[in-house]
Amino acid sequence: MSDPISIIALGAAVGGAAGKLAEKAWDNGQRWLKERFGSYDHDVQEKAQLNAAHFIEHLAKRVELLEKETLGHGLLLENVVSHPQFSVLLQKSLLNAAQTDDETKQDLLAELVAARLTSNHETTFSLASQLASDAIAHSTKQQLQLMALSFFVQQVRPKHPLSATDYRRWLEVWLKPFEYFEFVENDALHLVAIACASYDPASERDLTLLLQMKGGTNHLKTDLTDLIEVEVLQMQWVFGLSGVFLTSVGSIVGGLALDQMIDSKYELPK
Repeated sequence: MSDPISIIALGAAVGGAAGKLAEKAWDNGQRWLKERFGSYDHDVQEKAQLNAAHFIEHLAKRVELLEKETLGHGLLLENVVSHPQFSVLLQKSLLNAAQTDDETKQDLLAELVAARLTSNHETTFSLASQLASDAIAHSTKQQLQLMALSFFVQQVRPKHPLSATDYRRWLEVWLKPFEYFEFVENDALHLVAIACASYDPASERDLTLLLQMKGGTNHLKTDLTDLIEVEVLQMQWVFGLSGVFLTSVGSIVGGLALDQMIDSKYELPK
């Protein structure tokens, strides 16, 4: 686990926009943490600082990669960082990260803030990102998986046309992380409560047709029912997964959670 002092060293080591952001986040974060946890026991304040430090460490490393990926677009990063809307997201995410020991959530919150750096103001993504920060903090791992799986089913498609054999293999790879996933209706109801999804338990969406259409019109006759991953998914689909429809907030969280699960940067929803 990172400690607060290491954040100062990290900023100097990383340099660039990432280092500046880490230092700014920690300078402001100390004040935010004091305002939020100043009346709590010392042990609580110390733990909150350590959790926040881990969040900032991950954020700095992610932004460092982002600088390399978006070479030549540093001006956008600078404009976003200096915007009040981003500052509110940073504050909200740092405080949310400070309240959890779960590194999965801390990393997701850092990924959310880093992703916001590439988004213009007043877009759906930028406006929904603050709600997404709270949604991450208020979701269990099972609920994060539910959003990740729903995001895959609803929004992920092959980037290039695939043969029937390759498409079947593509589905197997993407669905593999969910082979032990179990749908629980209360999780769906919770996502409704935190504005991440709507839920229709009477939905009659056909999973096989949906997956065939995901692959393109040339796969409408491709047999997928013999795939173990699809068979497992079908069971959860019947139990109620078919009725989960992600909102813009749920799509952001689900996209980030899916990226984290498969370690592959898929394009976030527009």
